[in-house]
This record gives sequence, structure tokens and C-alpha cells, in this order.
Amino acid sequence: MSKPFNAVFWLVVAALASGPWSGAFAHGAMQRQQSTCLLKVGPDFMYFSGYQPAASRNRFCEDIPKTGDTIFVLDYAQDEMRGMSTDFRIIRDVGGQEEQAPLDAVTVAYLPPKVYPAGTLNFEHVFKDPGEFVGIVTVEGPNGEHWVSRFPFTVGGRPLSARMPYFLLAAAGVLALTIFVWGKEEQKARRA
Repeated sequence: MSKPFNAVFWLVVAALASGPWSGAFAHGAMQRQQSTCLLKVGPDFMYFSGYQPAASRNRFCEDIPKTGDTIFVLDYAQDEMRGMSTDFRIIRDVGGQEEQAPLDAVTVAYLPPKVYPAGTLNFEHVFKDPGEFVGIVTVEGPNGEHWVSRFPFTVGGRPLSARMPYFLLAAAGVLALTIFVWGKEEQKARRA
């Protein structure tokens, strides 16, 4: 293999390794499994869905397409959670500094702790501004259980920084194709 091809190969491998598909928990504790969104909470799971009635009837897992009225639905996957209290908080993403900032100062919406015997939690919020947020679900049980699950999401489109791996992958692909064609032309020129 030629040196330019080696460089392009490793650039493509690096782009793939850093892409949004590189980790199961790229969105915190949120996982997409087929058409279901699962939120890992302690040893258990919740099914998660988000809706925007005015924009679309399609549900979403991670990122909210537009600002406006948004409905979050969390369904317990295990019956044991029906006897536990759950609260749901949405905060502005302050770059992983949530522990240092007063939680109330960055809270956008809050649903206080409550037991949901039916196993379903519904929460509505109107997002007035686009941006990056973190959802925090806290579950506390009668035997001292205290489970916290966090998942980042965006409202009103993904920022450029979140799309950068796609741009890098596309650029690597174009560069690889260019070097491949250039290498073929170089081989033809040497044979002639």
C-alpha cells in the first residue's frame, strides 16, 4: 500500500471510531433498540418516548426537532419501580458542570417525586428556546434505592459540533476517493 493510502485509511478509521455510532451510551443512559427507546435507571429500564403534537405525531428518543409544546412519556419496564418515587428534571446543558452549578439555577422544568402505581409518567413542557439540555430521572425506593439517570438532548436541531463527525467522515471519504483515483492515474502513467 502507498503512504497516501495508509494515511487515508487511518483517517477513515479514526473518523468511524469517533462517530456518533461509536458507543451505546453516546446519549447518556438512553439506548435505542429497534423502534424502542430505553432509559437505564439503576439496574432497571424505562421505556422513553417524546412527542410534539403541533409539529409531528412521530415520537423521538434523543433530540427534539423544534421548540414548542413537548410531551415526555416514561413507562416502567419492571413492576418493582411502581412502588418507588420518581422525579424528572430538565436542565440546561452547562458542559458537564451540573455538579458545580446550583441545580435550581440551571433547571428548566421539574416534576417533583411521586409514586406512579400504573407505571407511566407523563410530563409536558414548552421549550421556548433551542439549545442543549439534559434530562435527569431520579428513582428512590423504600429500601434505600437511589438511582439517577441522565441523558443529553438538543431542542431545535443539532449544533454543528454534534454533526462534525459526519462532516469528517464525508471529507475522509472524498479524500480517499481522490487519492485512489490519483493512485490509479499514477500507475497508468508509470506503465505508459
